[in-house]
Amino acid sequence: MFKKAKKKNKRTFFLLCLTSFLALTCSTVYAVYPYATSNLLFTVFPFLSPTTNHGSTFYGENIDMSQILPTSQHYVINRKGEDLIDIAAELGINLIRITNAQRSFPGAADSIYTKSQWHRVLSKMQSKGIKALILIETASSNGDYYTPDIRPVYLELVQKYIDSGVFSHPDVYAVDIQNEPLLTDANMRMLQSAHRMIKEKYPSLLQTIGWWATTSRPDDLSNPNTYNWSDFSAGKKIADLVDFYSIHMYGLATASVGLQLNPALKTKEFLLQVENALQTNKPMLIEEFGEANGDNVSDQETIGSPELQANVYQGVYQALKDLHRSQFLGSVAFDFYSRNQYADAWAIVKNKGNYLFPAAYILQAYASGKNPAHLQASTIVHSQSYLLRNADNYALKDLHVADRIGLKLQLDASQTYTLALSEQGILQPVALLHYDPVANSYYAVYQAIGKGKVQLTITSANKTPFYTITVAIS
Repeated sequence: MFKKAKKKNKRTFFLLCLTSFLALTCSTVYAVYPYATSNLLFTVFPFLSPTTNHGSTFYGENIDMSQILPTSQHYVINRKGEDLIDIAAELGINLIRITNAQRSFPGAADSIYTKSQWHRVLSKMQSKGIKALILIETASSNGDYYTPDIRPVYLELVQKYIDSGVFSHPDVYAVDIQNEPLLTDANMRMLQSAHRMIKEKYPSLLQTIGWWATTSRPDDLSNPNTYNWSDFSAGKKIADLVDFYSIHMYGLATASVGLQLNPALKTKEFLLQVENALQTNKPMLIEEFGEANGDNVSDQETIGSPELQANVYQGVYQALKDLHRSQFLGSVAFDFYSRNQYADAWAIVKNKGNYLFPAAYILQAYASGKNPAHLQASTIVHSQSYLLRNADNYALKDLHVADRIGLKLQLDASQTYTLALSEQGILQPVALLHYDPVANSYYAVYQAIGKGKVQLTITSANKTPFYTITVAIS
């Protein structure tokens, strides 16, 4: 009995010493780095967290209104008769950020929806248990909507959304009043006006702003190279305008500062850095994240692969699960389905909703609370991707089987072009050569399916070759 008591006393003494050491260490570091320290402590010892999340987490996707309105020219429905809302519900998605990037109806009119059109879409979402986050934007031929300086036409658009009655629908979770604004003084005044307009009509409606940037040249906003998308602390400027912060998070598969972290660790690191910079207890939602699926070149000049995309999705979901804090509301991935006739590098659904990428099944597993272990093979990356530009003309590129090679070329858009391969059975087209007017570039993606050497040659209408790449695959 005495020996047992003695051992118990020693163990108690050891635990007290360990606890005291941890408390002293955390207290010391907390004085220097308060938010990150407490978050790290709660991550390592979740039972100590005062904000343990016992509620539901958002598993969301960005989907355009034109794709889910049945009367739209871009309405998507699969061979089973399911639309994107049905597919989203089957995957366990419980939040859709409804964008407005393309017109539902032919013509030059701005894409503004009526109360009945909103009601039709939102009521179906409500019946499926999916909440709506409404982004204020419009597809328009008016260039004033798309300038880095927010112009008065924006406030007119805000009023049109208010007048449509969309915010009165019980399925609306929140409104995103602006996507990725530059936080200049002039733009802040516009955002404040929009906030007041909505607050006056709908005082209980949650408001957010979809990420932000600052600029080193507020007198000249025309150069995007002056934008800083990592100025996390600048978000304090919008603290009075948002009920929760909306985080946009990309580049989770790339190395930073020479260190390659897995997507889960990078997600945790990113969220804690943002929270520490903001010094806030406001909720935070990952409103955009994603990775290229290998079907096309993304607007961030990445190509990726289905496995890499699935790996990133798993990393984000696992990070939020590990953090298990109610301050982190969940995530909304970008993007669900292509918004034009070409493959979308960010999408997790394609072919009229008849094909789901592996990332969609990763989403489904986490949203349903199931162990995704049986999907691990779909997250293992076996290939690389490479992007070639005009300066790579006449280059020789070495690939391995399964690697992808993409082209982004600035060519004379008034001409027509043909891309030909010198040998068949070595490279397989994933995205045929096509022109993107937004980027003013021609894109193509090929995947290596066999060993050997092949030339890709682009010729103009007069049969003159002017771009040639040689690819050796081992």
